Amino acid sequence: MSRSCAFLLAAATLIGCSSAPEQPILNQFFTASRLRDNTSLANFSMVAFDPGVQGIIISYSITGVTPEQRRPLGLKALEQARQDAESADLEFSKHKYEYQTTNIDAIKRVLKSERENAKLAPKDAEVQAAWSKLVDDGNALSKKAVDAKRRLAAEKAVADMSINGGPTHVDVAKYDGELVSKDVSISAPVKLPSGQTVQKSLVITMQRAVLKGDKELTGRWVITSIKDAAAGASTRRS
Repeated sequence: MSRSCAFLLAAATLIGCSSAPEQPILNQFFTASRLRDNTSLANFSMVAFDPGVQGIIISYSITGVTPEQRRPLGLKALEQARQDAESADLEFSKHKYEYQTTNIDAIKRVLKSERENAKLAPKDAEVQAAWSKLVDDGNALSKKAVDAKRRLAAEKAVADMSINGGPTHVDVAKYDGELVSKDVSISAPVKLPSGQTVQKSLVITMQRAVLKGDKELTGRWVITSIKDAAAGASTRRS
């Protein structure tokens, strides 16, 4: 039997006590987690329910679903901020390189004097001040570019998974839109790694992106968090 057939068969054995629309993705999630199938999980979940740490869920019942919450996705603005920050960093690097090339001998003397704690000539002291400022300003601009890229990546993560689940690829950073969220509460017997089975109440957060453009793009639901109602959160996929 192929791995994909085994996964589908395993998913079919999960029984929820309702026919809620959230049930199919929950079935896939707990089956893939139980099988440690990170390849399947990567298609629709940012977390896993680690069988070696949190245990195994075979069956569950949905006890509640919160109303959908929406917040704006600032993808286009974050993408523009990334481009601006990276352009500024690149332009400054060119300026810094030009200064370094023009004043390379003085810079070498400055660096040597700093290592040896020696006194600088007045002209070299001017170069030291200018070069130190260039280095500090360059580091600040590089950090700003890295931070802008990181903020965009964080905002894009769910939207990418939600929208790009099929054969086509959409650059979500070219769109504005909304991130839709809901919490699904379940009750489930959990077989712990110790072999003991305990009843737990869990809260699973599902999110999807709705992008606005020439036409509206509505993504699929993805799982972004699972929490024990009385404890901590789930394990991030490695």
